[in-house]
Formats: sequence, C-alpha cells, structure tokens
Amino acid sequence: MILDTYMYLDYKEGREGQTIHEILQDLEAHPDYGGGGIHFGEYTVLKEAARDTGVGELELCCQSSNMGYDTGTAACTFKSPREDSYYVVYRGTGDGEWPDNGIGMTSASTTQQERALTYFEEVVEALELGEQDHLVVTGHSKGGNKAQFVTMETRYGDLIDVCYSVDGQGFSESAVSRWQERYGEEDYEKRREKLYGIHGENDYVSVLGNPVIPKDHIRYVKTPVEKNNFAGYHDIKYMFAALVYDKAAKGYVTVFQGRKNSDVKEQGELGRYAAALSAEVMGLEEDKRDGCAAVIMQLMEAFGGERKTGLNGERLTISDLKDFTLQGIPLIAESLLSGREGQELLKALLCQDSFSGGRIGSCNLWAEPAMLMRQAQDRENIVHALSGLTEKIRETADHIPVYMKGHAGIYHSIRLSAIELDKSRNKLLKTAEFWHYAARSYERWNEQEALR
Repeated sequence: MILDTYMYLDYKEGREGQTIHEILQDLEAHPDYGGGGIHFGEYTVLKEAARDTGVGELELCCQSSNMGYDTGTAACTFKSPREDSYYVVYRGTGDGEWPDNGIGMTSASTTQQERALTYFEEVVEALELGEQDHLVVTGHSKGGNKAQFVTMETRYGDLIDVCYSVDGQGFSESAVSRWQERYGEEDYEKRREKLYGIHGENDYVSVLGNPVIPKDHIRYVKTPVEKNNFAGYHDIKYMFAALVYDKAAKGYVTVFQGRKNSDVKEQGELGRYAAALSAEVMGLEEDKRDGCAAVIMQLMEAFGGERKTGLNGERLTISDLKDFTLQGIPLIAESLLSGREGQELLKALLCQDSFSGGRIGSCNLWAEPAMLMRQAQDRENIVHALSGLTEKIRETADHIPVYMKGHAGIYHSIRLSAIELDKSRNKLLKTAEFWHYAARSYERWNEQEALR
C-alpha cells in the first residue's frame, strides 16, 4: 500500500536503482512534495513509512515512462536490496483512462489492461525473474484492477506469489467466463486464491463490476474523511490518515501517518450503497450497461482530467446518452430513494458528520404542511394537463387515414407516445398522492405536538 501511494507522486524523474530514501531526499524541498503542495499528503505517508528500512531501502526500476508506454500505463517495479523480492506496482486511473474503465464493465479486456499485462511480462523477462524470487503485484483503483487482470491473465502466473488490489474494481461477465473456460475450474480458483482486496470502508470503486477476489480475502480499512470530501473516500492516503483536534484551529485537522489504519468489521453506508447500485447496473442488458458506463466514465474524465476524449480515442455516442437517460438516471434515483442501502445513505447524510460504518440512531425531519400541499396541487395540475394531451394524441392517431396507418409505423408510434405519457402521468399522480399523505401526516403531528 505504501508503494501504491508512491505512484500518486507522479514522479517520473526517479533514477534506476534509486532508493525510496533517496527519492524522498530529492523531493524534500520541492514545493509540490515536502514543501506542502499538491502531493504533500502522499509525501508525508511515504516519509513516515520509510523510517522502516525495509521500505526506505527498496530500489526503483523499470519505470513505464522510460519504456515507451503511454501516460495511462503508469507502472514501476521496486526490488529489495538483496534482489529476492520484487513489487510490480500500477497507478490508478490516469488522464484519459476513465472511458477505458467503462469498457471494462462489458468487455473481456480493455486496451489499458492489455498494456498493463505487456508491461508486467516485459519486466519479468528483463529482470529474468524466476520461482526463486518473491513476486508481488499491486495497485490502487484502476491500478488494482490491472494487478488483478495481470494475475488472472499472464502466462507467468506461477511466478506471482500474491496480488494486492487496493480499491480495485471487478470485471465483466465475459472476462470471468473467458478465464473459467481457459483454465478450468481448478486452475481458475488457483489463480483467484492469489488475489487479496484491501478497500476503504466507504470506497465506491472496488464494488464496480463482477468481483473475482474471494470474499474471505477482502478486508475494509478505516478511512476518516470529512463528509464533504467525497473524493477522499477513494483516496488511498486517507487509509493512513487520522483526524486530530487542533486547539489553534479550534477543530479537527487531517494528519497523515506511515502506518495503515485498523480494519473495520463492515463497509460504511456509502460503500454499501455503491455496492447495491453496482449490482443494479450490472443487471442491465449489456448494451444498455455499456452506454450508462460510458457516460458516467466520460463525466468522471471531464471532472478530473484534461482530455475531452479517451486516451485511445473513445467518444460518447447519442446511443450512450440515450441509455444513460432512460436506464441509468431512473436506476440511480430508484436505488437511492427506495433501496435499503440508499435510504441508509440518505439518513447518514442528514444525521451524521461522517460515514462511520455503523448504524445511526434517529433522524428528525421537519416540513411545512402548506408547502407540501402546494407541491401536491402543482403535480395534480400537471397530471390534468397530461391527461388532456394524451387524449389529443390518441384522437390524432385515430384520425389518421386507414391507408396511412401502416406506413412507416406512424400510427403505432403515435399510439406508443400516448402510452408512455400515460405511464408518466400515473407516476406523477402517485407522487402527488404521496405529497398529500405527507402533508396530512405533518398536520397531524403538529396538532399532537401542540396538545403536549
């Protein structure tokens, strides 16, 4: 996990054979690292961990940036001074890689997964690694997914002792099926037994896709993050963080340390909801899931990266947007409002300062009955307008001449529009009924409170 954190330094100037101690000395005065800049958290974790000579004396080798790989294939290898232990480490999603993550939800493999595999096998051959060597593959986020993929896919699988995937997502059904068919049940399980998952208690990426890591090989780590720092729940350095009260600041501040936080018994509210939502998404038809995943990952790319398209030229299509609008948005809304995990998450958002991983006690809500009544009436007015519009559409369909009703499906298309509007009208009517019920309930509660 320390080496996975190192990858987020985005430091490409490290020299072949340089130790972590020496790299930290080079970065001590750099404004982005020891100087308190953008990578100060990761730098602090490494500096504290490197007090252990077993970490500080590890030597850097085989940086992917020096071997002709693209910026997405960010990987390097570390070796012990005795050269009997090697750690192949993959960084998380790089600029332009988010669309590749979406492709992995439906495809047997992706371009970036295949490049990670090529890097691993090139390293094995260049360093002439054999059964006498202790070989570990690891990575965080997409790097964890790549580490899993390499372990399941490589022809050098027998050389890998163990794979540690930190917050790494799973795979598509086609990927899992391909491995099962290729290896047979016994050898497939043999490879899976090398996989271990270390996830933040409220991580929302490791739950994506179909897991191949055995359940009893997964552990959850306490990740103290302020609730408004959503990205922090998937940030590896917060697995090394503690919230400490600062008298001068009159509040809690985040302090990073060199030792992993303790494990927790179960996922937190955000982690459980993300897992439930992922299961719903994976239950969609493959083409619909592909479109939803493409939109979500392109949005992530737009928020976090500089590229407007994927690293390998991936672009959104009108079909992708349609799938997300018709399938993804309703699915997300329903799972959040109706699902048990979604309701627990909403309660935690309303009633807690952070996602603790435990159950909450009580939740107090207040609303103005008159306001609820107005909202109910507004919805009933829309229902009434939709009823009139639906009737006009049906009349229009009925007035189409008989000789045109079969032409290009015009008649059936118009009738279908009326049916869809009817469905929307019925849903809206149920919403209005709920607002009326809620308003009456609040009125009754207010009356009871007044009597007290």
